[in-house]
Amino acid sequence: MNFVNELITAVSYLLLFVLAFKVLFFMLLSHKHVRKNRVYTKKTNCSRKLFVSVIVPCYNEELTLGHCIESLIKQEFENYEILVVDDGSTDNTRKVGGKYANKYPNKISYICKENGGKASALNLGIKESKGDIVVCIDADSIFLPNTLCELIKPFQDDEVYAVGGNVKVANRNNVLSKHQTMEYISGLGLQRRSFVYLSCMQVISGAIGAFRKDVLLEIGGYSTDTIVEDMDITISIQKAGRKVAYNSNAIAYTEAPENITDFLKQRYRWTFGGFQVIRKHFYMLFNRKYGSLGVFGLPYFLFFPWVDVLISMLFFTSIIRVALYSNLIGFLIFYLGMVLLQSIILTYTLILDNENRRLALLSTIESLWYNHIISFITIRAGLNFIKGADVSWNKVARLGRNVVMEESLPVTSSVK
Repeated sequence: MNFVNELITAVSYLLLFVLAFKVLFFMLLSHKHVRKNRVYTKKTNCSRKLFVSVIVPCYNEELTLGHCIESLIKQEFENYEILVVDDGSTDNTRKVGGKYANKYPNKISYICKENGGKASALNLGIKESKGDIVVCIDADSIFLPNTLCELIKPFQDDEVYAVGGNVKVANRNNVLSKHQTMEYISGLGLQRRSFVYLSCMQVISGAIGAFRKDVLLEIGGYSTDTIVEDMDITISIQKAGRKVAYNSNAIAYTEAPENITDFLKQRYRWTFGGFQVIRKHFYMLFNRKYGSLGVFGLPYFLFFPWVDVLISMLFFTSIIRVALYSNLIGFLIFYLGMVLLQSIILTYTLILDNENRRLALLSTIESLWYNHIISFITIRAGLNFIKGADVSWNKVARLGRNVVMEESLPVTSSVK
């Protein structure tokens, strides 16, 4: 029994070391990305020569679509069109979208189609678009007035074919949504800065992404054979040898799930769909032909979530050891170590994004529950994927809370 306890303790310390290395690694790369791309935020003007087509795919989005369109018609950039593609909605989405199309006939086109999935809606929007640049936004997301301008700035580099933006949570009104706010800032945002610096970004979020239309046509548009079409198309563009960029000044606020049921649905789709994409592009894993995406980006996505699963298992093992052997000191070292690392990376990213510093207080309880829910989803999705389970989009319920409250906005107007 002493040997088992010593082994668990050794593994715990090893995992803390791995987490510490991960924190420092992503903070360093993120810092390098910010310094390298200041040209987009300070020296580059928004090009007025490009014509942009903004595509809004929607299915039963009567509560969110109006807020989305309202944010799009208030953009500082003027040379653009909006195509709302209704994928066979059965609620009042058509009524909402039709109202705006009638009010702004020279700016908004409302297209109805039979239900075929989000990818098919996006592909129809691409087909009908007139722009040199195609911007995709989820119907439960909204843009700030300068978002479109910021999003297309990197295209002044002729080698850039796709640009991702900075996704934030709009509805920060309960514990679950506030933890998602933290995750978006300290996890998704930080990692995307880091991965794009290494030229291996795995996902341009469906909430905000921009693409040269010709590259979308070249690769055949969005694929319908996975449930995470945004990740699939990001990988496909880079596989074709095209450069992907990221501008954290291009901000989209999205509605996050506010109850555990919808949260589990959303994250299960993300995780299971990620495994689908890895299987589809399996030959890229550890293949130097595909650069850092094959050597680091895809392997990281496949393997590192299981490190988090192992950490969760050790967490609960440590609790059992406290109950059985009164090993409180070992548990506190392990737990406080995780809290310290999460506090460091969260504080860094809050400063980087000029976000509310009080969110850092949540890092003290994140390791008690939130991380373990994510680990549970990883295990469930992984096992079902191995078993060959059939998974659909499983849309979450909308609340119509994709509206940015004052407390959700950056502390200053200058977002790094």
